Amino acid sequence: MTIVRDCMFPDVITLSPSTTLLEAIRRVIRQTFGFAVVLDHMVPVGLMTEFDLLRWVVAGHDIAQACIRDFPLSTPQTVRENTPCQSLLHIYNNRRFRRFPVLNDENMLSGGITEKQILRSLPRSELMAHYRVSDIMLPNLPVVDAHLSYREVARQMVVWHRGCVLVQEGEHFLGVLTEGDMLRFRVGPAWHEQALIDQIPISQPVTIEPERNLLFALDLFVQSGHRRIPVVTRREGSGPDGQLLGLLTQTDLLKQVVDSARSHKAVLNPEDINEPAIWFEPDGDHRILALNEKGARALSLESAVWVGRSVHDLAVDPDIWGAIGILLHNCGTIDRIGLPLRTGAGDGLCVSCRFSLVHTPAGEDRIFWTLYDTESGRAACY
Repeated sequence: MTIVRDCMFPDVITLSPSTTLLEAIRRVIRQTFGFAVVLDHMVPVGLMTEFDLLRWVVAGHDIAQACIRDFPLSTPQTVRENTPCQSLLHIYNNRRFRRFPVLNDENMLSGGITEKQILRSLPRSELMAHYRVSDIMLPNLPVVDAHLSYREVARQMVVWHRGCVLVQEGEHFLGVLTEGDMLRFRVGPAWHEQALIDQIPISQPVTIEPERNLLFALDLFVQSGHRRIPVVTRREGSGPDGQLLGLLTQTDLLKQVVDSARSHKAVLNPEDINEPAIWFEPDGDHRILALNEKGARALSLESAVWVGRSVHDLAVDPDIWGAIGILLHNCGTIDRIGLPLRTGAGDGLCVSCRFSLVHTPAGEDRIFWTLYDTESGRAACY
């Protein structure tokens, strides 16, 4: 089980209430995590993000004179170093916190964790391959023209409550402009009152196609380090210069993961299921797509070995899976059916099971299999 200590970053930026807005901007833009923790006598009293800083700049405050104590701050949701990362998903689901200061056993700030680290900690489940970027991307694009002024674009970002905008020149997509880019330009030597955003350096954008699955998208977020990825059509034999269709963010992906925890129909993170559970294909070889830790333990299976294998190897009568598939296509759910099984260790197991046929937004089906009373079932087969 991955805990916060395994994936947090130690070099979290800290500020005091007396820190000026200018100094806060300069310090926050030195790192890529997008937030700072405000400490008062070594106690976390507030959380300040890049978007907060941009909002205060747009409000017209004197950044050289205004101090952090002059602004309302969000109350930080702290977590412990030994907190399971899975628990962060539940906090995220309930209150939509995206950044967490981390405390050690002495209640001292020891680091931070964001959506990026939470995504890294997610198990790579083949269930994600059943969802497409087009299923969850943001279609309402925050697009601005490259010849708008800094002031106008910053104001629109605040009004839209967007941490980034997509910059276009005519029909040509130039890239993503983030609140961090805007802050760096604001305190840089090139900034002036009427500056245009085409003066702000924008790196070549990383893009993704709408038909890509979420497993690919998750790995792309982790590898690229980006928090937002534009969704484009890709012209044959060319680079990312196709039509701009949408925007995929780390927040979109995590929301899909935590929202799917409410229903067995769209589980992207197997460990959200409290019972031993296995997901497999409804047709053909009935290939196993994923299983959670409890499911692996109940049937003595090693996930690395069994994901991709057929559930035929687990039943005393392999023909039972075809019959179950036919029933599910007609009734959708089979509950409390007794099934004699073989475990990965070769033991006999008679257990009560529940099967559900579930559909993904991409139009693909899978079977969700829950096992009940596995310990008593094991004893009954001896």
